[in-house]
Amino acid sequence: VEFSHNGTTHRVGAASEVVLSLGAIHTPKVLMQSGIGECTELQRHGIPVVQHLPGVGQNLQDHPGFGVTWEYAVPLPPRNTGSEAVFFAKSDAGLDTPDLQASQLEFPFSSAENTARFGAPGFGWSWVGGVVRPKSRGAVRLTGPDPGDPVAIEANMLSHPDDVMAAVACVELCREIGNSAALRPFVKREVMPGNLRGAELECFVRDAVVTYWHQSCTAKMGRDAMSVVDGDLKVYGI
Repeated sequence: VEFSHNGTTHRVGAASEVVLSLGAIHTPKVLMQSGIGECTELQRHGIPVVQHLPGVGQNLQDHPGFGVTWEYAVPLPPRNTGSEAVFFAKSDAGLDTPDLQASQLEFPFSSAENTARFGAPGFGWSWVGGVVRPKSRGAVRLTGPDPGDPVAIEANMLSHPDDVMAAVACVELCREIGNSAALRPFVKREVMPGNLRGAELECFVRDAVVTYWHQSCTAKMGRDAMSVVDGDLKVYGI
């Protein structure tokens, strides 16, 4: 295996086999730059086509997260990981399994957009809600043929209306818990979002959304036309 690290090229030998695993962002990059991917996309960057696999870089999935924040009544320093509680819930009682997750953080958490709008308390805590069964799909694309060229990440979070509905339900549930009598001793005030409804709450969610760092599925395992690897993780046609 030949690789570049801090501007120096290194070469490492292997006695049996090499397993190439670069995560959901860089796996499609190395495949496409190796000529494995959607043929017109490869040709656009002058990359010779080795195997036409249109699913490479497609089907990007991630859990969208959004912060709901309170100011502490009395400042408390974070302990251990700073996140010691989590719950799973359903946005709709008719669902078979939960589609929402929220982690409690012992410090303020917000997107840059909502921090600019609402401000951030000097001492506070948050629920970070998430949609764990998102229907939105994104893509990872090349910007050039060189390994040093960055990829373009099209997250497309909350592009599906069902994800927006689930996210709104999660924010409402986080607010209900955070403003409950049991947690009142820890609350001086609710910082965000406050009592927003309808389009205003949807706007808050869209401004709040960040990654939950669970990117996946850009080199799909399966048997359909968009699959990239088989059940043994072998790339189709290679």
